[in-house]
Amino acid sequence: MGTDGDVALITVTYNSARTLTEFWRDRPFGRYPWIVVDNASSDGSAHVAAELGARVLPLPANRGFSAANNIGARSVDTDVLIFCNPDVTVTEDGIAALVAGALRHGGIIAPQLVNPDGTPQENGRGTPFPTRKVKHLLRLPDERYQRFARPGELVDVVWAMGAALAITRRAFEALAGWDDGFFVYYEDADLGVRSWQQGLSVRVDGDVRWQHGWGRETGRGFSVGAWRLELASAWRFYRKHPYCLVPVGRQAEQLDRVDSAGAMIGVHA
Repeated sequence: MGTDGDVALITVTYNSARTLTEFWRDRPFGRYPWIVVDNASSDGSAHVAAELGARVLPLPANRGFSAANNIGARSVDTDVLIFCNPDVTVTEDGIAALVAGALRHGGIIAPQLVNPDGTPQENGRGTPFPTRKVKHLLRLPDERYQRFARPGELVDVVWAMGAALAITRRAFEALAGWDDGFFVYYEDADLGVRSWQQGLSVRVDGDVRWQHGWGRETGRGFSVGAWRLELASAWRFYRKHPYCLVPVGRQAEQLDRVDSAGAMIGVHA
């Protein structure tokens, strides 16, 4: 095993050299260990990450987001894992707060991600019904799907975007980690749904606000490759969780309760 301690940050890169330089150039992780799992980048991402202070695990081929995250998790021995994308700028205070929150609540806890101008992003989400996904693609508001946490608030969500989230080692192992069958896309929704099935909460902490660049390819015009991956992951997700396609049964009722509870604001004690 690798680094011992309370927490390790894990970042998966793939041709992310420029992004790493932009978001991690000031070493915002401070004293905390930062592990970068590089998916066979061709742009020097591994070298850049090492120069910025990461311990780099270079992979010989692109294994995808989920598999690379699992590799990073296995490389450390910590009580809490924080998965964070190359286009997220973390803070030392935020890391400490997420660790405390994850250990207190025992499940997944995410920061409230924000744009460079400080406006919040909807990284907390409700049940990913296809109708909601279409509305989101069309940039139509949906308060039951798009969730935000203001300062002082702790909000229940069905799932949190994998761009930044913390999870206890115990919870991660109970879930058997990320599902390697998702190369990219829907893996975070799957993790959140499985967490609730295991009796583990998923929450967004409004007191931790991290900047996120959000460079999702399917949101920047048409890309055949990106949409092929998106559709393949959607097929896997809805086959695995059919109650998110047709909301019937015990699992659908459970997620509906989370949806309804998430509409109510939780306040830090």
